[in-house]
Order: sequence, then structure tokens, then C-alpha cells
Amino acid sequence: MKTKIAGLLLLSAVPMLAGLSRVLSLSTGAFTLDGHERFAADPWMAALHIIGATAFATVGAFQFVPSLRRGAWHRIVGRVLGVLGIAAALAGTWMALRWAPKEFDSPALNAIRTVVAIAMVTFIVLGVIAARRRQFEAHGAWMLRAYALFLGAGTQFFTAGFTALPFMRPYMTEALATVSMAAGWVINALAAEWILRRSKFGSLTRVLLPSGNPR
Repeated sequence: MKTKIAGLLLLSAVPMLAGLSRVLSLSTGAFTLDGHERFAADPWMAALHIIGATAFATVGAFQFVPSLRRGAWHRIVGRVLGVLGIAAALAGTWMALRWAPKEFDSPALNAIRTVVAIAMVTFIVLGVIAARRRQFEAHGAWMLRAYALFLGAGTQFFTAGFTALPFMRPYMTEALATVSMAAGWVINALAAEWILRRSKFGSLTRVLLPSGNPR
């Protein structure tokens, strides 16, 4: 289990560090990353998105630890992360639709971002509803789906990160940017469904989705 949590934290490390650097630059005015003008023009919305998404992706990894699911940690932290996750998704949608587009952004990419954000919010809400109904396996499944999408930024380091390399500059297009970004979310969504399907057939131990009352 420690290896799985470490893997999740490692996957979220790059967007987490980039996000924290953004927040630090917004608080000090010492902008060091590309596109800082867009963030500086709407710092509160940017900070809300960064902090919410970072918390959901990092602290959320520990929500899958079976021992923590049986205590007050899971309930209390889960409620906080649910609020932060929804806030981060809504802020991300605002940023995609209202901010001036950066280079190689496109209406198609912003549409995908919006769909992903809606899915994040929907999965979290359905997870909360399932927990309140004491349908804990359904709760775990919905939250795993939401978590997978939030971790998409980590996967995009591999699917889209190469497009920032100097030798890719002549080949960059809006279509390539859209496909490479969307791939991160698609891969994670498929991985979540694979885990859920495997667990249904009993061939995967209930490490990520232990059954029963999490208290």
C-alpha cells in the first residue's frame, strides 16, 4: 500500500510543485513561470484552483489507505476535500472560459476542460450521496473516478510535457495541444475503470476500495 500511495504522490508532484510556485509568485509578485500575466490578472481564482486541486490530488491519496478509512480522518478530511475539489473544478472552468487563451489553446480544448470539470463535480457529488446512503463501495468508486481526473495533470506531464521541448516548437498546433492534454484525462479515466472492473471480479485485492463501513 505504501508503494501505491508513493506512486500517486509522485504522479502529482510535478503539478503540485508548479502550482505552489504559481501561488508563491502570486503572493510575492516575483513571476517566474510562463503565462504569469493571466494568473496575475485573476489571482484569487487561480489560487483557489491550484490549492483545491493540489489538496485533492495529494491529501486525497491517503483516503485510499484502509486503516485511515475506519476512523474520523476519512470523514472529516473527505468533507474538506470534497468542498475543495468542487471549488477547484469550478475555478478551473472559469479560468478556461474567461481567461485570455494562451498559445495553442483552442475552443475544443476548453470544451474538454469544461466537460472534465463537470465530471469531477458530478463524481464528487455522487460519491457524497452514496456515502450518505451508506453505499460505501459506490462511494469509493465515484471518488476514485474523481481522483483519477484530478490526477490528470500528473499524467499530462508525460502526454503533453514533450510539446514544451524546443525541438517540438515547429510542429506545435492547436490539434496536438488538444490531443496531448486530453490524453492525460482519458488515460486516467480508463485506469480508474480498469481498477473498478478488476475489483468487481475479485482479481484485485481490496486495497484501493475496501468494502464495508469506513468508520
